[in-house]
Amino acid sequence: MPLKLLASLLICMSNLYAQNIFQGTIADRETKQSIAFVNIGVVNQNTGTVSDLNGFFSLKINASKKEETIKFSMIGYENYTLNTTSFFNEFNSGDTLYLRPEVFELSEIVLSEKKWRSKTLGNKTKSKSMSTGFTNNELGNEIGIIIPVKDSPTVLESFNFQVNENQYKPLVFRVNIYTLKNGLPDRSLIYENIIVKTSQKNGMMQIDLRAYNIWVEEDFYIGLEWIQDLGNKSLLFSADRFSGSIVNRQTSQGKWNIVKGLGLGFHVKVKY
Repeated sequence: MPLKLLASLLICMSNLYAQNIFQGTIADRETKQSIAFVNIGVVNQNTGTVSDLNGFFSLKINASKKEETIKFSMIGYENYTLNTTSFFNEFNSGDTLYLRPEVFELSEIVLSEKKWRSKTLGNKTKSKSMSTGFTNNELGNEIGIIIPVKDSPTVLESFNFQVNENQYKPLVFRVNIYTLKNGLPDRSLIYENIIVKTSQKNGMMQIDLRAYNIWVEEDFYIGLEWIQDLGNKSLLFSADRFSGSIVNRQTSQGKWNIVKGLGLGFHVKVKY
């Protein structure tokens, strides 16, 4: 066998064995109950997943990259991070990992002391001739837009988007809203999960946000996250050219990307 071919085979085998598939369960440290829809992944490496309804997850990790950071995050819980070396020293496949509940001090605004006005922010397109959607159906995949804010405070009342095609019955996703840092999503602005389940095939979809008491003072990100393995079917949203940018990431804890020149038909109704 030629030396070059042998060397290539050895490298491939080395890379194969370096890939470890870790399986485990996420649970609440205090109640010991399993936690669904936890985001788990290697930070900025597009290797991630989401725990299922029973808290179970399976994550492929490159054990040779010892200093990469593995992160577990969930609304209502403290983030848990550690590097690859520490992770494999502390846990074995099949273990249960516990997250500690986070205590929030919620800020409130007094609605009765202000004369509120209403408006719509974002892209209101209902075009059926142009569509876009998630880049893939990997768990933790997110797609959304950045909403500019001029008035403070601005209270979010509903999140709206045009569905051009939905082949899932039902479709399950999570709404995420983040602050921005250097123009990219950073910290969650919500304190409880907004999980939406629908069988709506097409048309305008409205998600009522009033019960979540969400208000902002600066530009923010709003979008949808793929949280359940529903198979490989079609889900498309209305889009148009040259009316903004799409912000997405491939999977949980992955690297954020900005796709310019294509506007996604997401908008929010607010009062200010």
